[in-house]
Amino acid sequence: MNRKRRLGTGQQRKCVSPEKKELYIRKLSDMVNCRTVYTVDGKYRAEFDRFYQVLEDNFPLLCAKAEKLTFGSGCFVYILRGRNAKRNILLMSHHDVVDGSDRWQTDPFRAEVRGEFLWGRGTIDTKTPLFAELQAAEELLEEGYDFPGVNLFIGSSNNEETSGDGMVLAAEYFRENGIRFDIVLDEGGAILGGQVPGVSAKSAMVAVHEKSRHLYRCTADADTSGHQGFCMAAPSPVVRMSRFVAEVDGAKIYKARFYPETEATFSAHVPYMAFPMKLLFGHMRLFSPIIKGVMAKIPPAAAMLKTGISFQSVQARKGSDPAARADHAESYMMLRCVREEDLYEGLEKIRAIGKKHGVEIVEEQRDFCHPTDFTAAPFRRLETLLNENFPDVIVAPFLLTAGTDARRLTDVAVNILRFAPIDLDAGQFASIHGEDERIRIENVGECVRFYKDYIKMEAEQ
Repeated sequence: MNRKRRLGTGQQRKCVSPEKKELYIRKLSDMVNCRTVYTVDGKYRAEFDRFYQVLEDNFPLLCAKAEKLTFGSGCFVYILRGRNAKRNILLMSHHDVVDGSDRWQTDPFRAEVRGEFLWGRGTIDTKTPLFAELQAAEELLEEGYDFPGVNLFIGSSNNEETSGDGMVLAAEYFRENGIRFDIVLDEGGAILGGQVPGVSAKSAMVAVHEKSRHLYRCTADADTSGHQGFCMAAPSPVVRMSRFVAEVDGAKIYKARFYPETEATFSAHVPYMAFPMKLLFGHMRLFSPIIKGVMAKIPPAAAMLKTGISFQSVQARKGSDPAARADHAESYMMLRCVREEDLYEGLEKIRAIGKKHGVEIVEEQRDFCHPTDFTAAPFRRLETLLNENFPDVIVAPFLLTAGTDARRLTDVAVNILRFAPIDLDAGQFASIHGEDERIRIENVGECVRFYKDYIKMEAEQ
């Protein structure tokens, strides 16, 4: 059972000098000023090339000493070989960003200091974490650190935001060359407030799992065995597909349940709750019907409880005669699950509905990532480090309902953790993929310090 830790008592967050702070903001600004928006046609190719030159200029020791691998059109992995290395660890943060808009208060691709914040696209998602990982390695090299016991990999995709092939190709390379990682640390979690009702303190939310993506192609075809005029009495492919989609959507195929990751999120926060929340979440199994009922009404919370089903619009195909009815209909069905066994159990029910309406269902894509054991040593070490570096926050595992590049590494990694030490208020959180994205200047130094400590902690195990 988790015990309440006295947050922040007698301990302050570690700070950096004003000189280092100024250096960090200059380097990060150089990275933010590059409009690294990925498009299939390579519209901003010159901006990516400029970004890669910025890395060469700002991290000269790392670029000189590390082996560099490149995949696809710009995904890169730096490798620093450690002394007597027996383990591999991989730090990740993508460098592509979503585009800006004219609704910003500043130019999204011109970093600007305003008060205690640095404004610009990517300051949160995720150029600050990438900068901090690279800067941490650069400073350790400057200090003569030789990374005892580990090979340090730092990877960054150029098309994560579009679910591109960068880290997919890197993962293929790792598999083909027998490279496995003890730990992968990617983005996905952060330091946030208001994550659990009744808790006022901020939480370092470390994702230990993320929901998968299983894509199915559903098709219905006309019966062409007889004369077209006689076949008109049978329901058309469009009608049958529409009935199938409607029945699946209303059938409540997947039931809500508490997965271990979600239970652990609440358990970690129970000591910091006030009555009656403490009573409710302290006895989750007893009060699970009430809690599930409340969570079901909040879409982000509901997504943690069950496999989700979503359909694209029904598409039809017909010949040249505009009066003829379509002879083919199709739709793509996306299932996002926490555990595959749940998905496949429900899929049998969906297939039965499909058979009833003459709809064939074929899997097009399976994108599943195995959960990481949050009771094991890698998570516990990270928890200890977070308690030291951020003594004023609660540390909790959680289930990520969005997606990260880390899921690509599931076959070559023992433990995948998703957390970047960016400390966000509600306004900053809302700016991710929105307007006025900004990072607190003090937090940039905290990020560098965290990654330096993390690398050394893992190297010296």
